[in-house]
Amino acid sequence: MSLRKVYLAKSVANEAVDGWLDDHAVIIDQERIESVLPRSQLPGDIAESAEVHDLGNVSLLPGLIDAHCHMHCAAVADSLEHALTDTDQQLTMRAVTAMRKALLAGTTTIRDIGSRNDVAFPVREAIKSGTIPGPRLLVSGQPITITAGHCWFFSSQADTADEVVTAVRTQIRLGADLIKVMATGGMFTPTANPARPQYSTETLSAAVEEAERVGIPIVAHTLAAEGVQRCVDAGVHHHIHARWRARDPDLTLDYRPDVVARIVDLGHWVDPTIGHIFRGTLANHQRAGKEGSAASASTDAHLALLRCMDEAGVRFTSGLDMGMPHAPHDGTAANAWAFVDWMGWSPWRALETMTRATSEAIGLADTVGQIKPGLVADLAAFDGDPAADIRQLDIASSVVQAGKLVKLNHQTLV
Repeated sequence: MSLRKVYLAKSVANEAVDGWLDDHAVIIDQERIESVLPRSQLPGDIAESAEVHDLGNVSLLPGLIDAHCHMHCAAVADSLEHALTDTDQQLTMRAVTAMRKALLAGTTTIRDIGSRNDVAFPVREAIKSGTIPGPRLLVSGQPITITAGHCWFFSSQADTADEVVTAVRTQIRLGADLIKVMATGGMFTPTANPARPQYSTETLSAAVEEAERVGIPIVAHTLAAEGVQRCVDAGVHHHIHARWRARDPDLTLDYRPDVVARIVDLGHWVDPTIGHIFRGTLANHQRAGKEGSAASASTDAHLALLRCMDEAGVRFTSGLDMGMPHAPHDGTAANAWAFVDWMGWSPWRALETMTRATSEAIGLADTVGQIKPGLVADLAAFDGDPAADIRQLDIASSVVQAGKLVKLNHQTLV
């Protein structure tokens, strides 16, 4: 069988992911893109030297990328109960199923930033070896949190700077692609306070220094203004959520433009994680028999500050917080819906963020994120035109991972 493959589509995203190439072909040699050219320029005998698949009247994009996943979390209302009580074996089986669902939806690369070590690392290796289907995975393994802190039930609990450094080194030894630190409390954990920081700037700095020693990034969960401030001061590379809750409950929010300016100057990325909130709001409206997906008053306040950050030049990634309520592992397209409906972005900007921008953020710009010669052939085809209607970006009709078809015209092949 030929190692070369040709995928034809009515619309193919250009290299910048800001426009369509009409009626083009993507030619793949083994797992990498060899060339992209008009169908009319294909040799007449191409079928004799390559395996040709005409995907039809679809929009062909680079495979979607999601930078915020918890592969073993249940993505249901009682996800916390599952996280507290399920065994590693149960969590692993759920993670295997979830990663297959994500891939078949068109998400070909995922960054998991919080799953138990005994689940995250074996699942990553099983996908790499071809034992199970799933997206390309970058994993942090267990996040690092204080005793009884946010997500303590699948985290490494460490309180002092020395304990945190040891926890970082342990994740590095296990093969972590990045380090995740819970810099503030969170909504998912009853014993954590989302309005208060969990670590001092000095402790966060020690963690950053240790991660940078071996050249891997560090990301931090931040729901409070003081936590964001400390992460910026410590040099944390990526800010997850980046909310501005105030320590003083009478203030509610405490937006700090000077801190945002430093995020921009330092080139740090922010994962705003609004897709799962959008999905939850949409589901609530549908249950109530209403149209639209209007945000609640509290969500509106957070969105207003995210828009301020956007206007200031902060770079955003896609990230659904997969595994949390309203964040199913095949639902990453909701990130794009939220960017368009709630942030006021154009569909093309949302699509570029879901692909090219997030590949840069997670350090894979030379591997995936564009339909470009030399890059790995990760492709996702969608019925309709998501550049005209972003809701057309949902579950992919065809998916190619590393040049191999895993789904064709809604039929799964793995």
